[in-house]
Amino acid sequence: MTVHEMLPLEPFLNNQAATTPANLADGRLNVWRNSIPAQPGPLERVVDGVPLRSTPLDGNGPDNLVCSGQWIEVPQRRWDWLYVIGCGERRVRDYVTWHFADGSASRDRFELSDLWEGRSDYGEEFALRTDTIHYPQHVQERIGITLWCQRVPVTRRQPLCALSLPENPAVHLFAMTLLGR
Repeated sequence: MTVHEMLPLEPFLNNQAATTPANLADGRLNVWRNSIPAQPGPLERVVDGVPLRSTPLDGNGPDNLVCSGQWIEVPQRRWDWLYVIGCGERRVRDYVTWHFADGSASRDRFELSDLWEGRSDYGEEFALRTDTIHYPQHVQERIGITLWCQRVPVTRRQPLCALSLPENPAVHLFAMTLLGR
């Protein structure tokens, strides 16, 4: 039987990626403070039968997390994959650290394509592609931002109890779901 566990990211949200024309300067999706146009609600996708759901992308506050080594506890069991919606500032290659119930830890490679290029360098699927980009002072048509659906393997076959994200300010995560069998 397949089991999914959507991880609640609300306690870890530390960044705002979506803005409205009224609050353009609040965006922080990259170092230039660009942002995506606000969406009518959360971003919801199903990839490989795995549901992913972000917090609302309505432009009213934090909606993603910038990776800074966050420790996230998970239901203790064997998990096979971590699915995410996210993006990188430029192409990102880093690691997720898995923490197991027996006290051991291991790492697996975590890769995300660039939010600008709209091209998957690591086999991700589109989660969202905008036709406009928000700058702190104006809205620019015909330039978009891409959010990606990616998965990270949990290669050790032991009960997992937590994961820790990389310390990498170029990684933005909007949703995470674990998959196990």
